[in-house]
Amino acid sequence: MPDLPVEEMDPELTQLIYAEQKRQFRGIELIASENFAYKHVMQVSGSCLMNKYAEGYPNARYYGGNEFIDQIEDLCRKRALALYKLEPNVWGVNVQSLSGSPANFAVYTGLLAPGEKLMGLDLTNGGHLTHGFYSPQKKVSATSLFWESQQYKVDPSTGLIDYDKLAAQAAEFRPKLLIAGYSAYPRDLDYKRFREIADSVGAYLLTDMAHYSGLVAAGEFNNPFEHSHVVSSTTHKSLRGPRAGIIFSRKEGGLNEKIDTAVFPML
Repeated sequence: MPDLPVEEMDPELTQLIYAEQKRQFRGIELIASENFAYKHVMQVSGSCLMNKYAEGYPNARYYGGNEFIDQIEDLCRKRALALYKLEPNVWGVNVQSLSGSPANFAVYTGLLAPGEKLMGLDLTNGGHLTHGFYSPQKKVSATSLFWESQQYKVDPSTGLIDYDKLAAQAAEFRPKLLIAGYSAYPRDLDYKRFREIADSVGAYLLTDMAHYSGLVAAGEFNNPFEHSHVVSSTTHKSLRGPRAGIIFSRKEGGLNEKIDTAVFPML
């Protein structure tokens, strides 16, 4: 098959791409989980890097020919830590997750045994589907299927998280993992209080900052790294990068090793 440009190889698909490009240009995008990738990001995503399998981690691959991929992944990890001003001797970072949902699933896989408990903000109150959402009729999220989840909610009179009520709920439920972070909660979070609640029941604190990670990087939002054990994010929302997930985890207690093992080879 000749190596033709997409315009010649598939005119029908090309027209749909152009139509979508025009829609994005002419419309006002108000979806919080979307952004516009930089041109150089799209160039890299369409480069020869698409051709390479890189199973494993730098300098420990299961495929040959990864000498440059190893350098690229190491560069990515170095830049990710620098972006959030994290010390490499304190934090590890995994950049292999395909998106935010698989990143969260890797965290649960690495830190929880099947059936153990976690708590996250209810989806209908602004949380994310992967934070353990279920309904009375159905376990909607796989998180609630493989682990026992309980959702905390906002105060209906204020629309805000009631930290005292959350603390009481955690004391009764006794989760092993407490999740801070959200998709549609219009306030910053008190990570110090979240950590105090997590510590009071012996839980890990995971912050899912996917929707506002760019604001954290810019110093406009509270810093979840000061109090969290693990921080997950996407890279394609306010960071304007490629569609991918990223997981930061503390090296103390070998948390980063547990997360790395969960991403590969477990998932």
